[in-house]
Amino acid sequence: MTTRTTAIALTLLATIVFLTMLSSPDARAQATQPSTPGRGRGVEDSVTRGGVISPQVSDDHRITFRLRAPNAKQVQVRGDFTIHMSTILDMTKDENGVWSYTTEPLKPSSYQYWYIVDGQITPDPVNTYVRPASGVYKSQVDVPGPEMDFIAFKDVPHGVLHEHFYINRDNGTQRRVVVYTPPGYGSGDKSYPVLYLLHGANDFERGWTQTGRANLIMDNLLAEGKALPAIIVMPFGHDVTGSTGRQAEIRYTRKALGVAEPAPVGRGFGRGGPSFMEKDLLNNVIPLIEKEYRVIKDANHRAIIGYSMGAGHSSAIGLGHPELFAYVGIYSGGSNANAIAPALADVEKTNKTYKMIWLGCGDDDTTALIGTRNLHNLLTSKGVKHTYVETPGAHHDYQVWRVYLATNLPMLFRD
Repeated sequence: MTTRTTAIALTLLATIVFLTMLSSPDARAQATQPSTPGRGRGVEDSVTRGGVISPQVSDDHRITFRLRAPNAKQVQVRGDFTIHMSTILDMTKDENGVWSYTTEPLKPSSYQYWYIVDGQITPDPVNTYVRPASGVYKSQVDVPGPEMDFIAFKDVPHGVLHEHFYINRDNGTQRRVVVYTPPGYGSGDKSYPVLYLLHGANDFERGWTQTGRANLIMDNLLAEGKALPAIIVMPFGHDVTGSTGRQAEIRYTRKALGVAEPAPVGRGFGRGGPSFMEKDLLNNVIPLIEKEYRVIKDANHRAIIGYSMGAGHSSAIGLGHPELFAYVGIYSGGSNANAIAPALADVEKTNKTYKMIWLGCGDDDTTALIGTRNLHNLLTSKGVKHTYVETPGAHHDYQVWRVYLATNLPMLFRD
C-alpha cells in the first residue's frame, strides 16, 4: 500500500468518527440515507459534504482552517505555522456550527497542523493530506512560493523511493526501511556513497520523505549541481511502533518467532535509545543495504544525520564509530560524554578522521536547545573540530530540519 493510499484511508476513518460524534442527530440520520436509490455516498461526498473547505490558502498566503462541529464547546488549532510552536489558537464558531481561524500571511512552506476539540486532538477530517507516524497523526498544508522551491516537486530528474521489510530478531519485530536512489541509479553500474538519515521521537521511517521531503531536496540539489549523487537510507528508529492498532500484530509476530516480550529499554533518546538503534543499524540495516545496493563500503563514503531522538542516535553512533562514518549531522539534540567517548578519547585522531561534524538547533527550541548547546560546549572544550549553528526563531520542527538537510547534503562526500 502506498503512503498516499494509507493516508487517505486513515483520514477517511477520522472523518467518519468525527462527523458521527460532532454532528446533530438529524444530520447523522441524513448521513445514513443514500443520495441515489440503491447507491451509497461516494468517497468525494464523504469528505466534502456540508460545504466545508479546509484548509484554504489565499493568494496572500493566509490559511483558513475550518471544522464543522456544532456540538463542540471549544475548538482550537495548533501547528508549526505559529511564531511559537506551543501556541494554541482559539477558533470561532459561526451560526452554522463551523469553527474557523485565519492566519496572518505566512512564509511559503509546507506546514503541519491539528485540531483540539474539547480537549481531544484530531487531524483535520476533511483534509486527506496527512502524515501518520509512530506516535503522531497530523494534517498538512502547502503555501507555495519561491521560499519553498528547495522542497518543491519540480520538472527535474527524480530519484526512486524503495521500501524493504525485515525482521529484527532481537525483539521480534517486523521493520521497514525506506531507501532513496538518485536519478540514473537503475540504468548504470556505478557505486554510491550512503547517507543514513534518522528520524525523531514519535516519527517513523517515512517521516523524512512525507514531511521532511528529503527526496525532493536531494533531487533539486542534484539538478542544480550542488550535491553529489548518493543513496539515502531512512530506517525506523524505535524499538516498536507506537501505533496502538499494531500492538496485537507485534505480540503475534513475537510469539511466532519464539521471542519473549523484551524488558523496557531506556528512554534517554526516545523509545529504543541509541543502544537499540545502534544494534539494529549495524546488524540489520547496513548489511541489508550493502547486500541489495551498489554502495561504497568505507567510512569516507558513509554519513549519518538525525534530528531530535535521531540526533541522539546520529551523535552516539556516528561519533562512536569512526571506522564506519566520516560525516555526522546532529539536528536539535545530541549525546553526553559517555555516549561519544570514542571521539573524545583521541581528539587528534578524531579531527583527522571526521570530514564533517555539524550541529544545528533553533534558538526558540525549548525541547532541545540546552542539550544541543551542551554537546557543542563539550566538543569545544575538548578541541573537537565541528560546526555549530543556532537558527534565530526556529523551533523543534521540520521547518528548520529541512533547511539543515539542504545545507548538509552539498557538504557530503567531497573529500
